[in-house]
Parts: sequence; C-alpha cells; structure tokens
Amino acid sequence: MPQIEVMLEVPLKIAAGLASGQLERVGGVVVDAASKQVVAWLREGGQMANNPDLAGGLLKTVLDLSAGGLASNAIGLLDTAVTARSHFLIMQQLQGLSNLVGFAAGIGVLNLGATIISTAVMLKRLGDLEKAIEGLYELVTKEFSQDRRVKLASAIQTAKNAMTFEDNDPRTFQANLAINSLYAARQHIWLEMDNMKGSAGTAENNKLMQDNLLQAMQLDELRSRCLLELNLQSNALEYLTESLGTYRESTRHLIHRHLGEHRAVYFHKSVAESDLMRYFAIEHWLRSEGDRLLEIVLANRHDFWNRDIASESTVAAADKDRRRRRRKRNKASSDDQPHIEALTMSELLIENYQRFEGLHAEIQAIERLRISHSDWENQQNVALAKAEISLDDHNDYVLLVDEDWLADQSDSTAA
Repeated sequence: MPQIEVMLEVPLKIAAGLASGQLERVGGVVVDAASKQVVAWLREGGQMANNPDLAGGLLKTVLDLSAGGLASNAIGLLDTAVTARSHFLIMQQLQGLSNLVGFAAGIGVLNLGATIISTAVMLKRLGDLEKAIEGLYELVTKEFSQDRRVKLASAIQTAKNAMTFEDNDPRTFQANLAINSLYAARQHIWLEMDNMKGSAGTAENNKLMQDNLLQAMQLDELRSRCLLELNLQSNALEYLTESLGTYRESTRHLIHRHLGEHRAVYFHKSVAESDLMRYFAIEHWLRSEGDRLLEIVLANRHDFWNRDIASESTVAAADKDRRRRRRKRNKASSDDQPHIEALTMSELLIENYQRFEGLHAEIQAIERLRISHSDWENQQNVALAKAEISLDDHNDYVLLVDEDWLADQSDSTAA
C-alpha cells in the first residue's frame, strides 16, 4: 500500500513530470505515462460544493502543467513544425480550460476523487443537474418522462441510505438495492440519449444530450461507490471497464455534433491562432492514430475556399435567435461565436471523459494493491488528519502523493 502525503502545492518532481510528459493527468489522478501507475490523487474540498468561486490554485497549476492531455496532444500533432509561438498559444488557451474546470463544484463537470468525495456532495450535484435537465426538456421538447424522474429519485434515495446507515446489515442490503436501481436509472437515460441522436444539432439539443451524458456518468460513479462499499472492487472495475468504451463513443459523437460539418471555419483568418490550436487538440483526441494533421487538413480541404462557412449568413445569422435566447438566460455570457463555443463544450466533454477514466484508474490501483476500499479510505483520512486538513471544511484542492514514488525519484536524481 502506498504511503500518502498531503500536499497543498504541486511538488517539483510532479510538476517536472507533468511538464515533460513523463507523468499524465487522467481526470483526478496523476499517472506515470509509461507504466500507468498512479502516483498522485487530486481531492477537492467540500466547501466548493456550496461556493464554486472558492475553487482555485492547485487544480489550476496541475491543469496548466498537464493541459489535461490537450496541449501535449497538440504539440505531438504538429510534431517538428511546432514553434515557440505555437507552444505559447497552446498554453494561452489552457487558461480558458483551467477557468472552465476550476468550477468543478458546478453541475457541468464530473466529480474528482469519487472514491472519497462525500455522499452529500455527490447527491447534491446529481440533484442540481436533474433540475437543469428538466429545464432543457421544457425548452427543447416540452416533454419530461415521469418514469425517468421516479426511477432516478428512487435510485438516489436508495444510494443515500446505503451511504448513511451505520448498521452493517441494512447498509449492505441498501447498497445491493442501490446497485440495481442506479443501473436501471442509467439505462433509462441511455434510451433517451439514443432517441435524441437523430435530432437537429441545435445548441439546446446538444446541451441536453451533454447533460444527460454527464448524469449517466454520475450514476455510474455512484454505483461504483456502492460496489466499493461492499468491497467489490473487482466488480466495480469490471463495470467501469465495460462503460469506458461506450462513454468514449458517446463523447466523440457529441463533439462531432458540436463541431458540425464545416470545420474549415477554424482555419479562417478571423479565428484566433489559439482557438485554431484548441481545434487541433480536440481533433487529435478524436483520431486514434495516423498522420492526424494531414487527416484534418484533407477532411477540411474542400471547404477552404467556401466563403459561406465564415459568412454572417451561416456562422452567425442562422444562430441569431439561439444566441438571443442564451443571452436572456445568461446575461453574463459574452461569447456570441457558436463555433468558438463549440470548442469549449468539446473540451468540457473530453474533461468529463478523462475524469471518468481517472475513477477507473483509481479503482484499478486499489485492486492491484489488493486492499479494501475502506482501508484505502482510512489511509487517506489518516494522512489528511496528520496534515490537519478536513476535506469537508477545505475550500480548495489538495494533492495526495505517493511518498515512495517521490523518494524513488529523489534517489534516482541523486544517483
């Protein structure tokens, strides 16, 4: 079992590893890029659930260093053609991603550190997201399934009982019941998403599908937590492994909907270079192998001299009503460019998928160490108590670092 040390700042060894690519952030964990061994775990303070504005420094530092995989992907995409200016532009666009996921207590981002996050926080975010989805159904379809609402409410209540009962027997019974109820609720959401796949690619339809995808992830996260409560790590890992492929394909599908068919618009001179780099990074994530830069250029080449795709009539005017409605709902929004907003929504989709991957990596690490979830949770709590930090009262992120890994790195440097 790794010895855990609580950090309020990113250690130099981890910072250097993230910057060089030796280490990678996968959602809420930091792993060795070669062995995929988990070396650090991000944990968020409970106060952020009530006040997202508190989220700050440490997560932003990790994001700026690691880029959530996006900057390193873009640099790899451009290979030797990347210049110092291109690298600067990539890091500049990460500022926006840092701001985006810095509000992790908001309803648009999956939880970090789901194996220790409090049940109250998990359930609150599920409830907040359900309210947002209800509003979108009213806006988009005027329909909201009562059966879905009943299934979801029942599953959440059963999971809450499983997490809060003190006696082992009723706790175990409720956990088993919640595992099945959460699966049924998640399947209901999948059916609704499948029905929406043929819908028009409007901003509202895409947002509704994206929120449904996030809610399905939250339910699977909660279901995994119930399995861990029963010390069924292998079952949780098997379930998450089966889900990863489905979530990746759904994420890819939604990104394609956001970006649309005429992506040559991102090469237009009116688009900032930093946004072009963001587009490259997203396309890189969508494509598994091959000469990605050449593929992207060839895919868009037929539209390079298509003036219409950058004209007011197709890029802006067609979305005029949508933007007007959005401004009414959110006056603070100053982004009136739908193709740029599509980049942000795509980055958020990738971030959520990577956070789900991080949960999988964390449970995989627990299974590999052959320890129980309760032992793992106790060790984290002991480390937090030793550092005199209560996650419930903390208003930022902390980093739990594998002391043995840090020591090995120091020894190898000294040698």
